[in-house]
Amino acid sequence: MPLGDEKRLERRRRLLAAGRELLGRVGYDNVTMKGLADAAGVTAPTLYNTFGGKDELLYEAVLEHYEMLLEEAGPAVGVRGLDRVITILTSTAETMTDEPHYTRTLMESFKSRPGARPLGRALRLEGLQALIEAVEEMRSDGELQPWVDPVLLATLVSSVRRGVTIDWMAGRLSLEDLTDMTVVSACFMLAGATTGEAAERCQRMALEHQERLSSEAMATVGSETS
Repeated sequence: MPLGDEKRLERRRRLLAAGRELLGRVGYDNVTMKGLADAAGVTAPTLYNTFGGKDELLYEAVLEHYEMLLEEAGPAVGVRGLDRVITILTSTAETMTDEPHYTRTLMESFKSRPGARPLGRALRLEGLQALIEAVEEMRSDGELQPWVDPVLLATLVSSVRRGVTIDWMAGRLSLEDLTDMTVVSACFMLAGATTGEAAERCQRMALEHQERLSSEAMATVGSETS
């Protein structure tokens, strides 16, 4: 790669990182192009020339971060099938745990700002596609029951993950229980769809994470079903 292209790519990464940091610190509505320019150490015209506007910059900033998470849970690093499904679930849940204000700000923006809604859809589709690929690998590896439709299973797992996140956003689930509840909910479903050693692993993971859930989290589940 030519040196000039390398410098432009590095500057673009710096601008996107500044966008994510500012978004988490001040909230979507309070992000301005001047604030982004100051945070990144560039001029506002540079930002406009590179991205076109605030919504475009934040869209790319968040999507880049999410795609990096999915890449870390991909076959390129030797993770596939059931392991990849669990890694996708835990990595996204742990990101919420590590950056709760950033995640909450982002999700609230999906509901309240028309400019942010396409980003919410894009993130859901990226995550769903990664899960579909992982479940397809499970089928190739003989980890799935023959009657299971991989796309439907991936869609259901994605819906379960989203439901747990919504419970956290609504205050029904603590941040400390988020990862465990995500894995338990998915593994309860996966245990019935998998076969042999994969089914046993799902059961073990469900039991392990179930035992780590707080009594408050268990009570929340009970209140939702009563």
